[in-house]
Amino acid sequence: MNLLVLTPLIPAPPHDGDKLRLFHFLKELKKRGHVIDLFCVTRVKKDLAQVELLKPLCRTIYAEHLTDFDLFLNLLGGSLFGYSLNVASYFSPKLRDLLRGYWKTPEGQKIDVVLAHRLRMAPMAFEGNPGVPVVLELTDCLSAYAGSVKELEKSRRLPKLLARWDYWMLQREETQWGNKSAAAVTISGRDAAALEEGGLLPDKVKVIPNGLALDSRNRKWKRPESYPARRPVICFAGNMGYFPNEDGILWFHREVWPLIKQTVPGAFLAAVGGQPRRALKKLSDEKEFLVTGWVPEIEPYLAAADLTIAPLRVAAGMQNKVALSLGLGVPVVATPAAAGWMEPPARKFLSVAEDPASFAQAVIEILRKPARAQRAARAGRAFILKNYPWAKSGRKMEEVLRTAAESKKH
Repeated sequence: MNLLVLTPLIPAPPHDGDKLRLFHFLKELKKRGHVIDLFCVTRVKKDLAQVELLKPLCRTIYAEHLTDFDLFLNLLGGSLFGYSLNVASYFSPKLRDLLRGYWKTPEGQKIDVVLAHRLRMAPMAFEGNPGVPVVLELTDCLSAYAGSVKELEKSRRLPKLLARWDYWMLQREETQWGNKSAAAVTISGRDAAALEEGGLLPDKVKVIPNGLALDSRNRKWKRPESYPARRPVICFAGNMGYFPNEDGILWFHREVWPLIKQTVPGAFLAAVGGQPRRALKKLSDEKEFLVTGWVPEIEPYLAAADLTIAPLRVAAGMQNKVALSLGLGVPVVATPAAAGWMEPPARKFLSVAEDPASFAQAVIEILRKPARAQRAARAGRAFILKNYPWAKSGRKMEEVLRTAAESKKH
C-alpha cells in the first residue's frame, strides 16, 4: 500500500508515548513493504534534527516547526471557529497548502489510505482529499481525559480551566471526525468504550494496544549511581512535564509518601523523566526524594527499583510505564486510573490501590514481603512479553489500513 501519514510530532526517538507508538507503527509497516510519505508539524524545534532517524522508513518526509506566535494565532482562530484548543493549536497554513498540492502529484494520486495520527490531524486528513479513505489514529479518548481533569481536587487551576473549555468540543470533534473516517483506532478498551459513549459508531472503533520493545532475555541493567545502596527504592517514571504524571507524583509525595516513611523510614523515592517543573524540582533533596530530569534510558532506573508506582489520578490510553515495569519483572502499585487500560485478567499481576492509605499499605507490603510481589511480577513479565509484541500491533494496524483502502474499491 501507498500510505500518507500525518502527525503533530516528529516520531523519533521512540522514547515517550506518542512518539513510541507511531515510530513502531512506521517501522512495522515499512517492514511489510508499504510505502510511506510522512508529513509532520511539531512545537519542539530541536526535534527537527530527529528527522534523519525516520528517513530509512519513509519515501518522503515534510517537517515543520510551529512557533509560539503560530500557537497564539491558532488558538485565537480556533476559538472563533469553534475548534478545541487541542485541535486548533496544531493548524498550519503551510501544511494545508502543501497537502492541496500533494494530492495532484503522481505520488499523491497513488495513495491508498491516509493515517492521521491523533485528533489534531483530522482536519488536515480531509484537506483537499479527493476521496482517499482516512484512518484516524486517536490513540486515546481526549474528551474522557478532559472530563477527568476538570473534576480533580487539589490540583493546578490552569489545566482544569483548559479541560472545562475543551471538554464538549473534544467530544464533538472525536465523534464528527471519527464517524467521517473509515476507522478510528484507539489504544485500549476503556478508551473505545468512552468514545462510543460519546457518539462514535461502534463499528468504526478499532483497538490496537502498544507493543513493548524488550528483549525476552533477562538483560542485566547497571544500577544508577544516583540510587542509594542498601535502601529500598520506589520509582515513578514518565514525562514529568505531562500534567497527569506531575499531578500523580505530587499527590503521592503529599498524601502517600509520609505514610510510607512512618513504617519504612529508609525508603527512597525517585521520579525519573524529563521536563519536571519547579513545583516538583523544589521537592528533590537527593537524600529521600530524587527528581532526575531527562535520562537517556529509563530501564535501568525501573529495573533497579524494589517496586515502581503509577499514582495517576487521571489517565487516558495505555500506561507504558506500567507495561514496561511488568516487562522488566518489577512489582507495580498503580491506581485504578493507571491500570484501567488493562483487561481485568491482567490486573492480577500488579497491586491496585486508590486512596492514600491503601496505596501506602500496598507499597509497604511489597517492601516488607517482596517474594510474593516478585513472583507476580515475573508472571506479569511473561504475560506482557507474550501478549504485547510490536509485531502483533503492527499487523493489526496493517489490517485496519488495508480494510480501509479496500473500502474505496467497493
